[in-house]
Formats: sequence, C-alpha cells, structure tokens
Amino acid sequence: KNWSPWRHPVLDQGLAKKANAAAEGLCKFVGAMVMYHEASKIVKPKIDELKVQEEKLRKAKLELAAAEAELKRVNDEVAELDNQLKEAIEKKNALEQDSLAMQRRMEAANRLLGGLSGENARWTEDAKTFATRRLRLVGDVALACAFVTYSGPFNSEFRDKLNYEYFRGGVHRRGLPANEKVSLVEFLVDEGTIGEWAIEGLPNDDLSVQNGIMVTKSSRYPLMIDPQGQALHWIKRREKDRIAEDP
Repeated sequence: KNWSPWRHPVLDQGLAKKANAAAEGLCKFVGAMVMYHEASKIVKPKIDELKVQEEKLRKAKLELAAAEAELKRVNDEVAELDNQLKEAIEKKNALEQDSLAMQRRMEAANRLLGGLSGENARWTEDAKTFATRRLRLVGDVALACAFVTYSGPFNSEFRDKLNYEYFRGGVHRRGLPANEKVSLVEFLVDEGTIGEWAIEGLPNDDLSVQNGIMVTKSSRYPLMIDPQGQALHWIKRREKDRIAEDP
C-alpha cells in the first residue's frame, strides 16, 4: 500500500531489495507495524469493552451468589416454619381428640350419675343400717358355722328345722345379735360359684348346693353318701387337674 505522496510506494519490498538487502527486512518490519497499528485501532476498543463486560459479569456473579445465599436462607426459614406449622397442626389435632374424649367421658359420667341418682336414697339408708348389720354379722356367722358343721347328715326339711329353730334359738338365748332369717346359701356362696358348680355337673337344687357348700367350706374332708354317683361325678370334674397330677 502506498502511504506516501510519491509515485513509487514507500514500503515496496522489491525496490528496497534492489537497493539493499537489509532495507528489505526493515521494509517488512515497518509494514508489519503499520498493519498492527491499523488493526489495533479496531481491536483495542473491543478489548477494552471486553474488560468492562467481564467486570460487569464478575459483579453480576457476586450479586447472583449473594441472591442465591439469601434465597437459601429464606428457603430454610420457610422449611422451618413448615415444620413448626406441621407440629402445631398435629398438636391441635391431638388436643381436639383429647377434648372429644374428655367430652365423651363427661357425658358418660353425667349419664352414670343420672342413672345412680335413684340409688342415693337406698345407699343413704344402707349407710344408716350398716352398723346394725355389722353387729348382727356375729350371730349370722355363728349360724353359718353351725350349718356347715352339723347339718350334713340330714335332708332339706330337717336342715331348715335345725337352722331356723335350734341354731337360731340358741343364738338368741345366748344374746348374740343376728338377723331374724338368714339365707345361708347366699351368705356362704355367690351366684357365679353356683354356676361353675352346675357346669362341673352339680345339680342346682338347694340341697345339692348346700352339699357343695359343706364340701368346699369344711376344714376336713367330708363323708358323702352318693348312691346316684352325682357327687363323685362332680368331684372328678372339679378336681380333674389335681387327679391328673396325682392319680
């Protein structure tokens, strides 16, 4: 390229070579510098702009990192609040269940109190007569002991005669407090035990139940007259475990 006002190009390497070999190299160097200068006028602004953009990018990355850290902190707080909310809801549900259960208990208690309100008069009367009944228990126990000890050999009719005439008369003559009439069966055994005896094979008539009381309440073994084998059958079923251990 001709940068000079002369007709011949200034940096013509061919002309320079004809003049001097060293001039050719110098001509190449100057041409290269001229080309670098022209290129740098285009590239340098772009390099400067690149540096500016890289600085902006660096700042943007720092702002992004700060924003991500803040987002993580907020997400952690949200997760913690969610856990607290979950625990609060579970606690609320548990309290509601406890409240419902307590309400049901109160309703059941109120129904029970309402149902037992009619028993108040009877309980009050029983409380008043408790001391008297406890005092009469001495004579009742004496009658029960006499029944178990002496009534075994007799039939039902003569047992009643012994219990309600001889035994009770003897208690009254000795001044022992006792009820006018005592149901010795109810006094000595409950309905559940009588039911168990029936399952085991003992007849549930009064005489058989009285015999069962004598067998189970006596301190010594009884002598049983058992032509029909009912007592034997009952004893075997009642004591089957002990018989199996020691036949």
